[in-house]
Parts: sequence; structure tokens; C-alpha cells
Amino acid sequence: MTSDSYRWTLGIFFIVIVAFIWTFASVLVQYIFHNLAFQKPFFLTFVGISLFSVNLPIWYLSQRFCSLRRWESSGTNESTRLSQTQLPQSHSTTKLCWKKIIRASAIVAPLWFLANFTYNASLDMTSVTSSTIISSTSTVFTLFLSVLVLQERFTWMKMTGVVLCMMGNMCTIFKDSMEADMKIIFSSQSALGDFVALFAAFMYGVYTTAIRKLVPDEAEFSLSLFFGFLGALTFLVLSPVVVILHYNGIESLHGLTWEIFQLMCVKGLFDNVLSDYLWAQSVIMTSPTVATVGLSLTVPLAIVSDLLFHNILPGWKTILASLLMVTGFVLINVSSKRDRKGQGFQKLNESSLSGC
Repeated sequence: MTSDSYRWTLGIFFIVIVAFIWTFASVLVQYIFHNLAFQKPFFLTFVGISLFSVNLPIWYLSQRFCSLRRWESSGTNESTRLSQTQLPQSHSTTKLCWKKIIRASAIVAPLWFLANFTYNASLDMTSVTSSTIISSTSTVFTLFLSVLVLQERFTWMKMTGVVLCMMGNMCTIFKDSMEADMKIIFSSQSALGDFVALFAAFMYGVYTTAIRKLVPDEAEFSLSLFFGFLGALTFLVLSPVVVILHYNGIESLHGLTWEIFQLMCVKGLFDNVLSDYLWAQSVIMTSPTVATVGLSLTVPLAIVSDLLFHNILPGWKTILASLLMVTGFVLINVSSKRDRKGQGFQKLNESSLSGC
């Protein structure tokens, strides 16, 4: 297996892991909002994204450990003197890299928060049915933004895959009784929630594309530092906003208990810190479109969880929806991988010509 094929396969594996984590997190958020009656989407988003800052001490400790290992493995005084002469250059390079990382974090942080907050807020204003249908349009936004900004090649195979995934989402959601949702769907608050969910889907496509643009490769750009600064910036900038919202009564935290806060931290560490790190890796290793459409796998995973934990057997509509989404994911994956191979051959030919 070549290096590119290995990276692509690992990226697909990360997408599947993230789909599992997001399925678990959606159940946990529903439990916090409804069972514990703590419907505070801004604070929930704030806690989850602020927890990204735990990457900073983890990165520091890993660097110290690696430095210690290098120091122990240095066998001669000559190698030590050589490393010391190289230190100023590497230090300046590190400073330049840090500036790039902080700049990228500052750009992505508001996009990331807006996408997560608006989606959480839409769940409070509209039905889960409407919100899920509208959020599936993020695949379309991601595809077209990737074509416009990243010059990702547009193919009808990719477009077909996106359409199949959206059809699968809609088929899954509409399998339930529509009558129960009609009163919610046509309410004015639900209409506002639909627009908020649509904005969240657009922002998802924006920050997915921004990460691929600003973070070319983790070999020259530390994702741990990127997420660490993203979390730290979010905490520093939005802490006063949380206090203001609390004292104004817009989003009071009087109902916050230790149990709720612990569950929020669990959700943040798994759903934000771990899954978003793996998801960002998958964006870099594959493409924004593949990563976004791949997360539609959360729907068939939810079907499996219903079967295992609630003994709900899937009907033919559910099975059809799962097949549509998996087929769409495969089509986009195959098309994007062909594009990646084509770009690799093009770069190889260009380097061969320049070598002559």
C-alpha cells in the first residue's frame, strides 16, 4: 500500500469513528436538553469548544517527552554541537509556524462556534425532523465551496453521491409519522428554526473548507496546537458573553448542576476534542466533501443503536435510506480518490520534467 493510499484509508477509518462518536453525542445532548431540562445551547457549545484548550498542555508534554528522548539518544558531543548550531534556525521556524497556527485558529474559531451554536439552537426551535433534513444540505455547500475555493474537481459522480445521501437522509426521517410533526413544522418559531439550521449547514461547509485551506498538512502544521489555541481563544473571548447572558436572563445558568456539567464535559471531550480532531485529520487526508458526506453514516448507525438498545426493527424505507447513503458515500469516495491520484501523477510528471 502506497503512502497516499494509506493516508486515504486512515482518513476513511477516522470518518467512521467520528460517526460513532457523533451518534453517541446526539443521544447525550438529547438527554441533557430534555431529561435534565437544561436547554442552554450557547453554554453547551461554549463548554465543548473551550475544552479544545486541553490540547495545549498535551502538546507541551509530548514535546518535552520527545526532546528528552532525543537528548538521551544523542551519543556524541559532535551531534550535540550540531543540534545546538541548528537551534536558532529551528527556533525561528517554530515562531513562524506558531504565528500561522494562531492566525488559522483565530479565523476558524468564530466559524466553528457559529456552526455548532446555530445547529444546537435550531434543535430548540424546530423539530428534529426539519433540523436533520436541512443539515444534510451541508454536503452541497461543502462540495461547491471546495470547487470554488480549493479548486476541487467537480464531477457528476460526486454530485450524484451528494444527492443520494440527501435522499437517504430525507427517506429515513420521513419514515416516521408526519402527522405528529405538522403542528410543529408550520409554527412561526419552527420556521425561524429552519432558517437557523440552514445557516448552520452553510457555516459547516465554510469552516470545513477553511480548515482544508489553512491547514495543508499536519507534517508542517500541528493540529493539536491549532485546536488548543482555538479552544483558548473561544474561552477568553466568550467568557464575558456567558456572564452577560446569565445576568440578563437570556441564558441563565441557575439550573446548572454538577451532574449536568460533568455530562457536558464528557460530551465536549469526546464529541469536540477527540472526534473533531479525528474529523479534521480526515479532511486533510481525504477531502472536505468526502469527510462531510461520510458523516451521513450517523443515520444508519442510529438505526443500529435503535435495534440494539430499543429493539426497534428497521423497515424497508429505513433499509433503502441506508443503502442510498452508503452508495452516495462510496461514489464520492471513489471519485475523490481518483482526483487525488490524478493530481499525484500530474505532480510526478511535472517534477520529472523539471528534473530534465
